[in-house]
Amino acid sequence: MVKSQNIYISKKEVNDNMDNTQYQTINNKYSCRVCQSADVRLVKKSNITKSLKSDDFKITDDRYGVTFSVYECTSCGFLQCLDAPDTTVYYEALEDPEYELSRNERMHQAKKILDKILKEVGGSAEGVRLLDVGAGSGILLEMAKKMGFDAEGVEPSCWLRKAANAHGCKVRADVLPHSEIVGPYGIVTLIDVLEHVKDPLSTLQHSVNVLGSGGVAVVVTPDVKSVASRLMGWKWWHYRIAHVGYFSRSNLEDMVALVGLKIISVSRPSWAFSFAYLRERLLRYLPGFMVPRERSWMHNVSINLNLRDSLMIIAQLP
Repeated sequence: MVKSQNIYISKKEVNDNMDNTQYQTINNKYSCRVCQSADVRLVKKSNITKSLKSDDFKITDDRYGVTFSVYECTSCGFLQCLDAPDTTVYYEALEDPEYELSRNERMHQAKKILDKILKEVGGSAEGVRLLDVGAGSGILLEMAKKMGFDAEGVEPSCWLRKAANAHGCKVRADVLPHSEIVGPYGIVTLIDVLEHVKDPLSTLQHSVNVLGSGGVAVVVTPDVKSVASRLMGWKWWHYRIAHVGYFSRSNLEDMVALVGLKIISVSRPSWAFSFAYLRERLLRYLPGFMVPRERSWMHNVSINLNLRDSLMIIAQLP
């Protein structure tokens, strides 16, 4: 059954009344998690075929196109998985050793993000309090410490928190709000976080609540209106179980404004991957004979890539 507060719609009902080329308006008590509009419509049925476990939410999961049912808000355009469960319990038990294998490449990405923040806001990193929400294994925190920030993080996965602490990063709390996370912070970062949470507006608001006056919030998330997304359709690499919200620039900017932030800049961050990582991902789209055979050197060669399908918003609290 698909549950919507007090309204229940059977999966058979949905299947009988909608084919893959049609939209269906769902007149129930669902409401958009960004603008709160009740006008939402089902645009993609869930194709999850088994009971979920924490492994399904791995950062490195590559089952592209497998999602919960996706609904579109007809008011603001936000795509969201309104019947997805609270994902926090899955992240608490999450372990992802493969993620740590890409630590070096991800450190380069973190430095680019932090350099961009300093360029936009001016000043020095030295002594600035930074909170990384959804800190993972502390990759951004490790780089932030090297640059002089007074950095700490929040991460629901116990395994990832331990990994972060092993790298000398301070990640004590699981989610916001938390009694051990006390502002004011000069910078709060949410890098590839909002697409993972059931209530992104609340997550962003809790993050803003610990900012000091003039503090800066930084959000990075996939752009569902990007050229890559439009070309790939439901096979786009960001359509996967762990992602329960899909933002465009317009509804992301709307949400940032709702929590009282003023946008400083909007850009499209680049990422770094090992050749081996990219080769493995290509196998999800191409037959094996079209992909180079794996070689040991592939793990030691990094490629900077910008497919322009992510958004980075830097915004300030007045």
